[in-house]
Amino acid sequence: MIFDLHCDTVWAMSQAKEKGNTYSLQKSNLQVDEEKLVQGGYTAQCFAIFVPNDGENRFEKCADMIALYYDELQKCKRLRPAYSYADLIKNQQGGYISAVLTMEDGCPIGESFENLQKLYELGVRMVCLTWNYPNALGYPNIDQSRKVEKTDLFIPDTTHGLTDFGKAAVKRMNELGVIADVSHLSDAGFYDVVKTSEKPVVASHSNARRACGIVRNLTDDMLKKLADTGGVVGVTYVNDFVFEKKRENLLDGLVRHIRHIKKVIGAEHVALGSDYDGADRDILLSDASKIPLLVQRLEREGFTTGEIENITYKNAFRVFKDCLKS
Repeated sequence: MIFDLHCDTVWAMSQAKEKGNTYSLQKSNLQVDEEKLVQGGYTAQCFAIFVPNDGENRFEKCADMIALYYDELQKCKRLRPAYSYADLIKNQQGGYISAVLTMEDGCPIGESFENLQKLYELGVRMVCLTWNYPNALGYPNIDQSRKVEKTDLFIPDTTHGLTDFGKAAVKRMNELGVIADVSHLSDAGFYDVVKTSEKPVVASHSNARRACGIVRNLTDDMLKKLADTGGVVGVTYVNDFVFEKKRENLLDGLVRHIRHIKKVIGAEHVALGSDYDGADRDILLSDASKIPLLVQRLEREGFTTGEIENITYKNAFRVFKDCLKS
């Protein structure tokens, strides 16, 4: 079984709709749809809502995207929404795939606990606090808002972390049952989150910085601090986050990252976070149906059945059990 912590499929569907095109969540040429999830043996898929922090009416756009998500979900036969750990188990036992609503870039929250509450009521269960722009919650490592010719992808921001509101929002997320996601967040912001959160913390789509030095990945110390919270790292298939220089076989690269994370904090803190429909399409794991290739590779590389089950779905289940309301 597979539990993927991050895809941008709803964003891709929304972008297409704005251009007068449509994609069905049942079957499409996107990297994630119901048919591909069934083929890949999934038990759960997190669907991120993404509204970039460079426009107006961000909360309204977010609500519209969530409405699109539910409209498409209702048309699916094997996909069902999950709002709690109990829902995840019920869906799994009934032969259904859980769809979990998440958010990439907390900018629609603004500085409003009311907005955070509304998003929870709409079904959001994990929030990636920033994307590549500063917002009311904090600062990213890769800041595209700065007027520079080229962003340096290897120099982390160790100065600008969570805002005061961002710290308060993390505490409120703990109370609501919303998981704090540190992918994209600055190094300083990461440390603020692990100090602030009383619940497990997730990096939904990040890799190991020791294996690829881009700042979207986590240092060994960050891995340890995240593991101390009981959280997980969703290993992502994006080439730029897997390979620092020469692009090699993707499975080779992913195994290298998984081995390193396992060495530093153990296999019980590794998960999957594809970033499907938000980044690379020209990869070996080209869509959700291809994920058995990674499972087979882990088996050949000597990972035990227990380790593979932890990586592919059990670790994510544990975090959701610890963070979500039952």
